Amino acid sequence: MANKFKFTGISLSDTNLTTLITPTGSSIFIVNSIVIVNKDTNTDSSLDLIITDTSAAVSFNMLKAEPYKAGWSREVLSRPLILENLDVLKAQAANANIFNILISYLDRDREKK
Repeated sequence: MANKFKFTGISLSDTNLTTLITPTGSSIFIVNSIVIVNKDTNTDSSLDLIITDTSAAVSFNMLKAEPYKAGWSREVLSRPLILENLDVLKAQAANANIFNILISYLDRDREKK
């Protein structure tokens, strides 16, 4: 089993529902940090953060229309979040070009090598 620490940063350039991360193959992701940044210094906005549990065919709102004042940032997690194979972490912004989302996670490959 291989463990790889990873970071990804996503800038939401539009208001479409956007996939942030999803484990594939034999991986599970242990998400340690999700920081949401309103990078615009003049515009307040809001954001949805959605988790799709593919094995159960259900989605959950982690944040729904969560307000962020101009220039604010916030850590979303207080405990690690586990994403199993093909689960999806998605975001949707109320306004385009406002948010950066910074994600740190452990990619744990469950396949024996």
